[in-house]
Amino acid sequence: MTTEIDPKGFRPINIEFLAKGTGESFDIFFRSDSENFVKFASTDPKHQDKVVRLLEEGEIEQEFFIKEEDLFKYYKFATQSLRTVMDNPNVPVETKAKKVYEVSKGVMKEFFNYNASSKILESSEEVMEMMEDCLSTADAGFAGISRITSKDYYTHTHSVNVGLYCMTFGTKVGLPKDDVKQLGLGGMLHDVGKSKIDTALINKNGKLNDEEFEQMKAHSPLGREMLTGMCCYKDIVINMAGQHHEKFKGGGYPLGLSGDEISMHARICKIMDVYDALTTRRSYKKALNTMETLTLMTKQMSNDFDPKLLELFIKVMGPSMV
Repeated sequence: MTTEIDPKGFRPINIEFLAKGTGESFDIFFRSDSENFVKFASTDPKHQDKVVRLLEEGEIEQEFFIKEEDLFKYYKFATQSLRTVMDNPNVPVETKAKKVYEVSKGVMKEFFNYNASSKILESSEEVMEMMEDCLSTADAGFAGISRITSKDYYTHTHSVNVGLYCMTFGTKVGLPKDDVKQLGLGGMLHDVGKSKIDTALINKNGKLNDEEFEQMKAHSPLGREMLTGMCCYKDIVINMAGQHHEKFKGGGYPLGLSGDEISMHARICKIMDVYDALTTRRSYKKALNTMETLTLMTKQMSNDFDPKLLELFIKVMGPSMV
């Protein structure tokens, strides 16, 4: 229980998700200093039971880690834990949504920041199902979603935010239940192609030059290829990844599509993508408020969006957002 090991390949976890989850167990570690980790609990059932017992007693305060190869097992635990929370009628809907958001953000952070296997994205489908359950059981408008989303721009948080905005829109306009879930998945995965783009380019402070922009544009077809190759996502999700930078009046990329040539779900995704980007802080720009954002989108960027969908978006956002 106290043998120190190589510090490479460890990931921080939210230990609370192990309290009510089920699945294949894994070793848990804590950091003894800046370079070394110490095993806190092995896969031995009595060690795992100790973790659960301490969690129930509220006695665990330090940060814990797992080995990188155990991430998939961990997120299986996390989604099972979320399902337990979701099934509890005494937990407020907003609390449920916040927990789903945190797990979603964790999945996307692993994928984008640590080059985790695309297998980890399999966790996103069940997570989006649970978020759809949240949204369908309450009048959760854009104001409610804005309260739980992070407004500091990182690719992983932006992806989750866009997924939640897409789901909220789909719920508010009465799309079929499966379409709402697929919209959420497509929004969450719309930028997966960026995992194939140079990290320095993704994180650049300031505007990209022409050469850099050409490199960045590759993320859209790359995302489409990745999701197609996984053989588990519907066309709705794949088209959102491949078409969310097309413009309604033409001139977008990668194919220069226009109007109905762009899938409806990709047209929805574009609105949510731009809305979240404009209302989010970045190191080189301040966040615009809702009114400033909608003015910019309707006045200066009107050719980019399906006008009927943009009008509907503004209508269903709710007065508290405007």
